[in-house]
Amino acid sequence: MPSKLNDEHYRNMSRDERMNIPRWRSAALGQFNEENRTVEMSFASETPCLDWWGDKEILRCNDEAMNTERFAAGVMPILFNHKRDAVVGKPTRIWTESGRAYAEIQFAQTEEAEKIMGLVKDGFIRGVSVGYRVNEWTLIEKGHKSEDGIEGPAWIATRWEVFEASIVTVPADASVGVGRSLPFPDDFENNVPERSSGELKGGEKMSTDEKGKPTEEKRDANPTGVASAASPVNEDEIRAAAQRKERQRCTDINTLCDKFDIESEQRSKWINDGTNVETVNRELLEVLSTRNAARVSVKPEMGAAEEDKLRAAYRDGLALRAGIAIAKPADGAEKMRGMSQRDIARDILMRAGEKDVLQLNADELFVRAMSSSTYSDLLNATVKLSMSQGYAEVDTTFEAWTVEGTLSDFKTAYRYKLGGAQEPELIPENGEFTHAKLDKEKTAVQLGTDGIAWNYTRQLFINDDLDILAKFPYRFAAAFKRKINRLAYTALAGITYSSANGNLAAKAGVPSTETLSAARQLLRKQKDFSKKYSLNLNAKYLIIPSTYETTAEQLLRSLADPAGAHSGVANVFRNSLDIVVDTALDDINANAWYIAAAKNQVEGIEISYLNGNKTPILESKDSFDTLARSFRMYLDFGIAALDYRGFVKNTGK
Repeated sequence: MPSKLNDEHYRNMSRDERMNIPRWRSAALGQFNEENRTVEMSFASETPCLDWWGDKEILRCNDEAMNTERFAAGVMPILFNHKRDAVVGKPTRIWTESGRAYAEIQFAQTEEAEKIMGLVKDGFIRGVSVGYRVNEWTLIEKGHKSEDGIEGPAWIATRWEVFEASIVTVPADASVGVGRSLPFPDDFENNVPERSSGELKGGEKMSTDEKGKPTEEKRDANPTGVASAASPVNEDEIRAAAQRKERQRCTDINTLCDKFDIESEQRSKWINDGTNVETVNRELLEVLSTRNAARVSVKPEMGAAEEDKLRAAYRDGLALRAGIAIAKPADGAEKMRGMSQRDIARDILMRAGEKDVLQLNADELFVRAMSSSTYSDLLNATVKLSMSQGYAEVDTTFEAWTVEGTLSDFKTAYRYKLGGAQEPELIPENGEFTHAKLDKEKTAVQLGTDGIAWNYTRQLFINDDLDILAKFPYRFAAAFKRKINRLAYTALAGITYSSANGNLAAKAGVPSTETLSAARQLLRKQKDFSKKYSLNLNAKYLIIPSTYETTAEQLLRSLADPAGAHSGVANVFRNSLDIVVDTALDDINANAWYIAAAKNQVEGIEISYLNGNKTPILESKDSFDTLARSFRMYLDFGIAALDYRGFVKNTGK
């Protein structure tokens, strides 16, 4: 390997010296063609790379910029490990395509070349070191931009030539950037211009002697480091070194992919294709740039009230990705549905103008995102959407036959049995009104609070777990409504059914023309408060466990009486009642069934809510103790059986 000058010399180089020194880039060999004894490589692209001094270097990769005179003149052999006596092949083609520079290498038919070709073919050697010299630079100073948008400081090579390519067992560390390992050829001193006063250099002012050479530079006896003769190839050592290098390459790529949340497909492609870390770094910038561009493209569509529309797009995108159906997603939601939680957090922070967002690791990103009101509001909106849909879409039946009430506080309140109120009395001339006796005809009702809490933790954020934001709130809300449903049927079954109350069928049996007729008659004969007059309540609902679902449908849907001796007997109960089937009754008593009067005829079972709010309430806050955002969901409701007169029970089979 050619010799290197020390770091102090690099720091003290003037700008002119930096422009004229040769440079090396690492590349990776591509697919091997055994028939033609060739292999291709991509050794340069227009993706910015950092040079030794921390400035961006861009190689213009087109036919006008890349000088291939050495190749055309046939003075560009392919070496092994930079040993000039170890010629293993020649370049057969050099070309540019789509902003990249490519070369095709053909191996020689010598013993040493055969060994190297075998190692390349088997994948034990993939590294290439390509040397080039820049003939023309365009410098973009800090604070300025090139015509195509490259921000300074940047060095753009507009004319450059390739002068050497070498297959290497251990290429320079690609992660440190172009120019950080700068080998120099024999004639380096003849090509470096006279050193300047140091006004335009990359580091501190140079210390030079009277001849203009750096005083601190130590030269080896063999400044080029070029071996006088080719060393024999030790295949075992090369294979072992290649295996170590390959393991390190895979580790470095996985580390980068973990840091920037790169998809497994892209990660596998880089690893399986043998892409070196330098190329991964360059292509990673393209991936992140494309990802960010896709997000930003949504922004102009937001128009007025951009913040709310953007949050709605994020919210609906998360919901769609979690599998929640949305009839009309917000504008931009389809574009957002492919974004992970970390993608969204980064996008929100970058839109807010925060710096270095792409460099944040997952922990730092979580802390920064949780401090953003926009991100916190997004979490709340997503959970609330899921909660609302879960409560609305759950299949419950209590709403059909219960009444709804409202209470303004948690104090005990009373409901009077209007269906059982005493009959008004005649007022004689100059007589007094008779006061109703309601004290014995009232039922106490009172609210309670049911709730559940959970955390959206740092680990869930890192794992991009959407269940806690979308699926769990949906299920929690559904569970609230199912509980109300279950308690309503428990209240129905808990009413006092007796012959004294006139609401218990004397003959038990499955729903049939006979048993339904008897139950309907009991309901009509229910008495008022004085127990003197019948209320003539009309049966509206047949409430049954799933045990009788088929039987009830046959009974109430058929044209002919199912129990009739022949088909000519009309079914008098056809479509006369609404069937309400609920397995909550199966859990209580799978045999008993009920009929109920219409809700406006007599008070039955009331479901009361605080101030009429029927849906769960969601609250959230940051939890510093658990590195999480805490959510809680609660609902204030009460259930009371107000009057037994509206129901008749049959104990069933």
